[in-house]
Amino acid sequence: MQIEQLYSAYLGELYGIAFFTAFAEKYSNNSHANKWQKLIQIEQITAQRLKSGLEPLGKTCPDLHPEMELKGLCDAEKWLHLEWSELVDTMAPWVEPYALKYREQAQQASEHEALFTLVQEHEDAIWAFLKAEQKGDNNSTAILDHFINRYGTP
Repeated sequence: MQIEQLYSAYLGELYGIAFFTAFAEKYSNNSHANKWQKLIQIEQITAQRLKSGLEPLGKTCPDLHPEMELKGLCDAEKWLHLEWSELVDTMAPWVEPYALKYREQAQQASEHEALFTLVQEHEDAIWAFLKAEQKGDNNSTAILDHFINRYGTP
C-alpha cells in the first residue's frame, strides 16, 4: 500500500512538471518566469528522488506518462488567462488538500519514511510559497530555494 501511495505521488510529480511547464512556456506575465522554473525544479527533484527510491523496491517509474502529462497541461490551460493574484488565490486552496494528504501519509508511514517526508516537504513548500505570494511576500521564492537546496537538483 505504501509503495502505491509513493508511486501515485511520483505520477503527481510528472503531472506537476507538465502543469508548471505550461505556465513557464505560455503564461502572459513573464515577470514570474523565475518562480515557474523553481516550481518545475521542485517537481523534478521530487520525481527523481522518488524514482530512485521506488525502482530498487521493484516499482517501475516511467520517465514519461502521457496521461498525467496531458492532464497537467489541460489543467494549466484552464488557468493561463488568470492574472497573477487571481491565479495564486486559485492555486493555494487547490494545493492545500494535497499538502494535508501527504502530511497525513508521512505521519502514518511505517516504511520508506524518508520518501514520504520528501513528498510532504515538497508539497508543503509549494503551499507555503503560494500563501506567501498571497500575502505579497517579496521573499516567497526563498521557501522554494530552501527545498531545492535541501534536496539538490536531479
